[in-house]
Amino acid sequence: MKNSIRKFYISFIVTCCIVFGFLSVCIAYENIRAVEYGDTRRAIAVEDGKIYFFDYEIEFK
Repeated sequence: MKNSIRKFYISFIVTCCIVFGFLSVCIAYENIRAVEYGDTRRAIAVEDGKIYFFDYEIEFK
């Protein structure tokens, strides 16, 4: 029992670090775009049949 709780806490902390790290990168990207180019583009967006993921555009039909 004690060992499984320890594994849960370790997995939870690692998962939180990955998720919050990714969110921090998204926020930093949006702020850099706003300062550098003056636009308010989101880091991840779905618009007009395209998925925008940072500077990549993926079209789907």
